[in-house]
Amino acid sequence: MNFTNCPICKGELKIRVLHCPHCEISFQGDFENNWLAELDAGQLEFIRLFLLVQGNLKELQNQLGISYPTVKNRLAEIIGIITKKEPVTDTVIDVLSDLEEGFINVDEAINMITQRREK
Repeated sequence: MNFTNCPICKGELKIRVLHCPHCEISFQGDFENNWLAELDAGQLEFIRLFLLVQGNLKELQNQLGISYPTVKNRLAEIIGIITKKEPVTDTVIDVLSDLEEGFINVDEAINMITQRREK
């Protein structure tokens, strides 16, 4: 669950208390969220699998049972959240490179290039 924004007003939440249930000690203050707190459960699972396959997108595609372009889009989305910038989309050269490397087939390449032209 994403705890960076208030479910009522959508304002940014701040961590004010850290508590140890073992010894019952609590620390109060203004604590910073890290970038992981901004990701939802699905995005965290994607990152976990990404690390387990050592960044191999082809293997990640197989593990998740989704297309290579979908893997790249999800990764771009997460990078956008972390960097607070719009996700970078592949250029035509990137698509052709993925085609040449065998990561995508001709139909996927045509679809990806067509989608970019429509934007």
